[in-house]
Amino acid sequence: MNCVSQDPAYSRLKDHLIALTGLAFYANRDKLLTDVIGVRLSVLGLRDCSSYAEFLAVGEQGSAELDVLTAELTIGETYFFRDQEQFAAIRDIILPDILERNQSSRHLRIWSAGCATGAEPYSLAILLGRELADRIAGWQVGIYATDLNRSYLTQAAEGNFQGWALRSTSDEVKRECFSNAGLMWTIHPRYKQWISFHHMNLVASEFATTLPAGTQFDLILCRNVMIYFAPEVTRRLIRQFHQCLGDQGWLVVGAVEHNLENYKVFRTVNADGATLYQKTALPGGSMEQAPELPPLPRVAAPRPPAQPSVKQTERNPENMQGLRQLADRGDWQGAAEYGQRLLAQDRLNPEIHFYQALIFANLGIADKSERSLRQAIYLDRNFALAHYHLGLALKRNRKLRAAERSFGNVLKVLAGMPDHAMVRAGESVTATGLKELAKMHLENTDGV
Repeated sequence: MNCVSQDPAYSRLKDHLIALTGLAFYANRDKLLTDVIGVRLSVLGLRDCSSYAEFLAVGEQGSAELDVLTAELTIGETYFFRDQEQFAAIRDIILPDILERNQSSRHLRIWSAGCATGAEPYSLAILLGRELADRIAGWQVGIYATDLNRSYLTQAAEGNFQGWALRSTSDEVKRECFSNAGLMWTIHPRYKQWISFHHMNLVASEFATTLPAGTQFDLILCRNVMIYFAPEVTRRLIRQFHQCLGDQGWLVVGAVEHNLENYKVFRTVNADGATLYQKTALPGGSMEQAPELPPLPRVAAPRPPAQPSVKQTERNPENMQGLRQLADRGDWQGAAEYGQRLLAQDRLNPEIHFYQALIFANLGIADKSERSLRQAIYLDRNFALAHYHLGLALKRNRKLRAAERSFGNVLKVLAGMPDHAMVRAGESVTATGLKELAKMHLENTDGV
């Protein structure tokens, strides 16, 4: 099927698709792109890239096919309360500032740009409803959530999520904010009331014209979206976000999307584990340290459970499945203790050390997480996912050269694996998918 790359019209089609979607991520990833195009040609019964380009150009038919193609090309990996340091900063710094300034208007307007399947806007609604309900009683609250992928928006509007999307969500929040049926968790209707979902192509030259007339947002989140765009597109988007914010409004971007040159029109505020941008009249690029705040429990942080009784332990034999079940429920403290008992039985099992690393990361114990990842790699030098997560941990700690080595090790380990092979401990992660993620982080290490 993959004679697509040899098609004389492929290069023009690729440039056209990148121009339409902004997904410069695929400029150097012909294998991934040609695989997807090859499948679409087969499904539609088309001969070549020229006929596919013509198909895309025909009215509603082409628009519908572009939606299908976009769904295949976009990566919607997201989960509730992703990057807890940022959510803590939103709760402790950004929202108190907005609510204080908007006392007279009693309006709160938030834009989740690139919302994928909805975990981000619903996380914001949960934060507001649980933490700030008294302060926003009687307010007009609007969370405007947009994405390029229409199928994601359909899922988001339904509000149904599998357990993996709630892996950083405490049992308490799950009980209060979701109903559960089998493997599916459904967001409670009260957390839908503020949110509206809309299709939007951020790369469109003037996306502000598709927003509600006259809207000035108090907070815009565009996290882990601009990493897929070309630098010139990213710079234009940041300028447009600035225009869409009201005076002293806030912008929150992904942890790997910081570049002071791009955000010089904003005031930069450094919080604990998060960098924030505010639209003010201060000289561009000025930096401030966020004010010291008393420590508060994180919204998504689980409460330590009671110690299991002997009978409970007997009913749950200690094995990898039991460890994963505790982690899926967000019982991180229980999972950590369970993992220690597993290690006492099998200290040379790299997968146990790997899961312990993820558990320690969710408990905020970064040093133990890193040590566990290194132990997993020591026991299995070809443990690609452990190399990848070590790279993420090193990157968060600004150890950029070491992070590059770890991401490079991912590519070395996976070099001989079939593209669609599942990686160890990957929960449906393919070799191709992990390679592309590692390449993306390598490309975005500079300037972080």
